[in-house]
Amino acid sequence: MLEGEAAAITRAWDFQKEAGVAEVPVDITKYLAAVKAELRVQVNLKDTEAGQTFLFNDRHIIVVNGRHSPERQRFTVLHELAHIRLGLPSKHGQSISVDELMRYNRRPQEEILCDVFASECLLPRQFFLTDVRKRSCTFRSLEALAELYCASLAATGSRFAAYNENSCAWILADDKRVRYVSCSPSLREAGFFLKSGSEVPAKSVLGRLMTGADDVTPGTADIVPSYIWINGDCTGIEEFTETAVLSSQYSQGLALLCAEETQVNDARRLEAKRDEDELLPELDGILKFSGRKSRK
Repeated sequence: MLEGEAAAITRAWDFQKEAGVAEVPVDITKYLAAVKAELRVQVNLKDTEAGQTFLFNDRHIIVVNGRHSPERQRFTVLHELAHIRLGLPSKHGQSISVDELMRYNRRPQEEILCDVFASECLLPRQFFLTDVRKRSCTFRSLEALAELYCASLAATGSRFAAYNENSCAWILADDKRVRYVSCSPSLREAGFFLKSGSEVPAKSVLGRLMTGADDVTPGTADIVPSYIWINGDCTGIEEFTETAVLSSQYSQGLALLCAEETQVNDARRLEAKRDEDELLPELDGILKFSGRKSRK
């Protein structure tokens, strides 16, 4: 039985190997061939409909909206393939709407896990990890990777934070509430935690965008105090560089939080020094030797 995001990601890695993914942007047809599924692109679907999936003679047929962007079509295909590979029942029925695909409000866990699986297949770790480490931790880097992998900002941001050596977090929100958070290992170790379902802070860049504030421009970075986003202690982090964008069509917001690495590294060095001092015995001026006799 599948349990949690880690299991979904591991299954995605296995799927990549089976499909023979060897370059980026990934060839979606390789994934389709691995499960013997057929893709059909139609332009007569409603704008609100992302795609459909049905069985025909024991063969999976996946239909996507040809009027949607290539990024959205690719993600729709992989989301539907996730249901097949993970064995998770579809909670959106035979047809998936754009609203169900893009929004996280009251979204079933099965659908979120399929999104995680799809993101991992779209941005394979074997390539994406290297590309992330070549770039600085900025929103521009994230946008460049999204273009390179032919993926949406939402999907790219999730993996960008998860595989980043820098201390950062990726936040997806809708209806002014946090719906999904992806956090880098170092930021998690520092104590960062943001509960899903919590209200987007009004003084954050994303919060100001969502309320239509005039003092903030989408895609522009701003420095915000860390306490705006977190209530507990986050070792060595006092500020975040926050960049956010907003999709008015879905009331969906995306934000990247990047901590100043000097703050994090200084805190780590201080903690390591403290641990080292605790292990060293206090000097008393008396030389001590082992009881072992020296060899003649």
